[in-house]
Amino acid sequence: MVNFMPERVVRNSELPSEGGDLSDHAFFAGVHERRFAWPDYTSAQLGAKALEKLLERNGVPAADVDLIICASQLNDAFSPGTGTAIQYAVGATKAAVLQVDNGCCSWISSINTARAFIDSGQYRTVAVVTVTNFVSRLEEFQKAPESRVLGDGASATLVTVGDEPTILSIHEQAFGENWGALKVEPDTVEGMEIPYWSAGSGALTVKFDQSMLARLYTVTMEQLPQAVDIALEKAGVENKDIAFLITHQPNEKYVAEWRKRCGFDDSRAHDTLGTYGNMFQGTLPVTFADALDKKMIAPGDLIAFATFSHGGELVGSMVWRWN
Repeated sequence: MVNFMPERVVRNSELPSEGGDLSDHAFFAGVHERRFAWPDYTSAQLGAKALEKLLERNGVPAADVDLIICASQLNDAFSPGTGTAIQYAVGATKAAVLQVDNGCCSWISSINTARAFIDSGQYRTVAVVTVTNFVSRLEEFQKAPESRVLGDGASATLVTVGDEPTILSIHEQAFGENWGALKVEPDTVEGMEIPYWSAGSGALTVKFDQSMLARLYTVTMEQLPQAVDIALEKAGVENKDIAFLITHQPNEKYVAEWRKRCGFDDSRAHDTLGTYGNMFQGTLPVTFADALDKKMIAPGDLIAFATFSHGGELVGSMVWRWN
């Protein structure tokens, strides 16, 4: 498990801002700096850097990789995705490629998929790559205070036959009634909403409003702790057995309240929110890789992960034993 973070550090004071009604909202608090990938890296380059680092650290030849599962935000083109470009860049000539688009749940979905392929006997060595190359590309969105919680980065995770970590449980659940509560779409043009596939559409943005944020808080404060409980039960372990809880990192209020509701204090958690921001599907693996780099994780530690996607239409959790 590794992360690859772009070198460009952007502090709050460097971001353009037009203020607005949401500028002081707690949803956008807790990030002091973040990394910007573009224009230094395309998404394919960012993912390839992470995967190359992973293979080198584990002594695995690229030719031994059977499958690359890639989750990217944003891809370098509308279509195709970045997975095959990453496969070519690292020289994984025998690898198949699968793209996963489950938002902030994509990493857990990808790990679940990798485990299923390995358990079935179809593949022996699977690399899961997450790429977030988003906010640095959206210059108009950067003027909005809502952009300040976001950052760029990449991760790579190796899942192989009989290797660690031991995945004790994975829980995924969809809540389709929440679809569309939070979307990435073009901004309005002269008051008109023009679809992203039409000429004249506005710049991409993430649209927030006060009522949506209030509803999102209510939904996720129920979903995520419940998902943690389910993952623990499936794994046959208790809260006290977990060395670290790694949650999604949308803002400091959510993170603190999730820990409280899940029964964890700060000594059994790790954050990268302040320095890396919210990296969508990359947040969980980047945060865990950061804890590994800082020697916070010991062999045998049980790690719980939990996240949600967009407006709460997906939730994912899992428990690992790290060895």
